[in-house]
Amino acid sequence: MHKEYSASYSPVNNCNDMNLLDNNTETKPPPKSRLLRWSPWLSHGVLISITMVFFVLWARAPSIDDIVLYSPANEAIESIGIIRFNGTLGTPSIYRGSPSPEIDAAWNRISFDVRPVRMTLEQLLRTGEKPSPVMVRYPDEYGGGYMATVEVIHQLHCVDMLRRVSWGDYNNSSGHNFHESPESFRIHLDHCIEMLRQIIMCRGDVTMLTYDWVKGVKDPFPNFNIPHRCRNFEKVLNWVDEHRVFVPKSKVVRLEDNVDLSSPP
Repeated sequence: MHKEYSASYSPVNNCNDMNLLDNNTETKPPPKSRLLRWSPWLSHGVLISITMVFFVLWARAPSIDDIVLYSPANEAIESIGIIRFNGTLGTPSIYRGSPSPEIDAAWNRISFDVRPVRMTLEQLLRTGEKPSPVMVRYPDEYGGGYMATVEVIHQLHCVDMLRRVSWGDYNNSSGHNFHESPESFRIHLDHCIEMLRQIIMCRGDVTMLTYDWVKGVKDPFPNFNIPHRCRNFEKVLNWVDEHRVFVPKSKVVRLEDNVDLSSPP
């Protein structure tokens, strides 16, 4: 015997079974909340914002060419903006012309002597070098530290050497006194040429030169008066002079724990 169950219902006015099955009747879904309606747009906004943040960080991240190797002299680096070079042939310059006391003095100011400075052990390690018993160190009574100099002084020394040699001035072609023979002089000269070649190729200046037609000149003539982004060299030179270490040559000697390299590095 089956038990019967009953249930009570609320009456529906003016409605019958056929009306409930009428094809024209629309069934509307329950209304969505405002948050649910806007959630797709909010999600897209968050994703776009995150993408923009990563794009800005990527754009501002330094490229491999922007990374500067550590040097204590980095604090002296200052851009002076875009400078247009003066490359017109024959343009007067304090650095141009037959060797004279005035011109030699101008070159000596920027290239004479290695202008040794001091690097601490911490600074040496930051450059990527490791301390070695072959490295020259100052005696403790003169502050200790490692003897160093900035590369630009050496590069300008090499240019000055080539300048003097081009004028036939062999006797004063170098600020050093180790030229005891024509062979050693030739080795030094070739060293300077090779060092300048490497630095020029390393920097790989891609500034564009244009060409002009010049009256009386058959072939297109390059215009060397082009802009370059330059650093304030005077500020670098001032930094070097402010940090120079003045130690008598007689005191720059091998210390007890120093050893010699078998040949120049």
